[in-house]
Amino acid sequence: MAEIVVYTRKWCGFCTAAKHLLKKKGVAFEEIDATGDQTKRQEMIQKSGGASTFPQIFIGDIHVGGCDELYALDSSGKLDRMVAA
Repeated sequence: MAEIVVYTRKWCGFCTAAKHLLKKKGVAFEEIDATGDQTKRQEMIQKSGGASTFPQIFIGDIHVGGCDELYALDSSGKLDRMVAA
Protein backbone atom coordinates (compact mmCIF):
# COMPACT_ATOMS: atom_id res chain seq x y z
CA MET A 1 0.00 0.00 0.00
CA ALA A 2 1.27 3.45 -0.93
CA GLU A 3 2.27 5.90 1.79
CA ILE A 4 -0.21 8.77 1.99
CA VAL A 5 0.67 12.13 3.53
CA VAL A 6 -1.87 14.92 4.04
CA TYR A 7 -0.81 18.41 5.09
CA THR A 8 -3.67 20.05 6.97
CA ARG A 9 -4.56 22.95 9.19
CA LYS A 10 -7.22 23.26 11.86
CA TRP A 11 -10.68 24.58 10.99
CA CYS A 12 -10.24 23.69 7.30
CA GLY A 13 -13.37 22.17 5.81
CA PHE A 14 -11.50 20.90 2.75
CA CYS A 15 -8.98 19.15 5.02
CA THR A 16 -11.82 17.51 6.93
CA ALA A 17 -13.49 16.36 3.69
CA ALA A 18 -10.24 14.90 2.31
CA LYS A 19 -9.53 13.01 5.54
CA HIS A 20 -13.13 11.76 5.60
CA LEU A 21 -12.77 10.26 2.11
CA LEU A 22 -9.49 8.54 2.98
CA LYS A 23 -10.99 7.13 6.19
CA LYS A 24 -14.07 5.97 4.27
CA LYS A 25 -11.72 4.15 1.88
CA GLY A 26 -10.08 2.50 4.89
CA VAL A 27 -6.59 3.68 4.00
CA ALA A 28 -4.01 4.76 6.53
CA PHE A 29 -2.45 8.18 6.11
CA GLU A 30 -0.07 10.46 7.94
CA GLU A 31 -1.53 13.83 8.82
CA ILE A 32 0.88 16.72 9.17
CA ASP A 33 -0.86 19.60 10.92
CA ALA A 34 0.80 22.78 9.70
CA THR A 35 -1.46 25.13 11.68
CA GLY A 36 0.74 28.03 12.73
CA ASP A 37 3.92 26.14 11.83
CA GLN A 38 5.82 28.02 9.14
CA THR A 39 8.47 25.29 8.86
CA LYS A 40 5.89 22.63 8.01
CA ARG A 41 4.06 25.02 5.67
CA GLN A 42 7.29 25.80 3.80
CA GLU A 43 8.07 22.07 3.62
CA MET A 44 4.63 21.49 2.07
CA ILE A 45 5.04 24.32 -0.44
CA GLN A 46 8.47 23.07 -1.50
CA LYS A 47 7.34 19.45 -1.75
CA SER A 48 4.24 20.40 -3.79
CA GLY A 49 6.07 22.62 -6.24
CA GLY A 50 4.56 25.84 -4.92
CA ALA A 51 1.04 24.94 -3.82
CA SER A 52 0.17 26.82 -0.64
CA THR A 53 -3.49 25.96 -0.03
CA PHE A 54 -4.73 23.28 2.33
CA PRO A 55 -4.88 20.36 2.22
CA GLN A 56 -1.99 19.15 0.08
CA ILE A 57 -2.07 15.40 -0.49
CA PHE A 58 0.72 13.07 -1.53
CA ILE A 59 0.33 9.41 -2.46
CA GLY A 60 3.74 7.81 -2.65
CA ASP A 61 5.88 10.14 -4.75
CA ILE A 62 2.86 11.68 -6.48
CA HIS A 63 1.54 15.10 -5.51
CA VAL A 64 -2.22 14.69 -5.85
CA GLY A 65 -3.09 18.29 -5.02
CA GLY A 66 -5.97 19.28 -2.78
CA CYS A 67 -9.37 18.00 -1.78
CA ASP A 68 -11.02 18.58 -5.17
CA GLU A 69 -8.30 16.62 -6.94
CA LEU A 70 -8.60 13.77 -4.43
CA TYR A 71 -12.35 13.52 -5.00
CA ALA A 72 -11.84 13.69 -8.79
CA LEU A 73 -9.43 10.75 -8.57
CA ASP A 74 -12.02 8.84 -6.58
CA SER A 75 -14.79 9.64 -9.07
CA SER A 76 -12.64 8.43 -11.95
CA GLY A 77 -11.78 5.17 -10.16
CA LYS A 78 -8.05 6.01 -10.09
CA LEU A 79 -7.77 6.60 -6.34
CA ASP A 80 -8.25 2.94 -5.42
CA ARG A 81 -5.45 1.90 -7.78
CA MET A 82 -3.12 4.61 -6.47
CA VAL A 83 -3.55 3.73 -2.81
CA ALA A 84 -3.18 0.00 -3.55
CA ALA A 85 0.19 0.47 -5.29
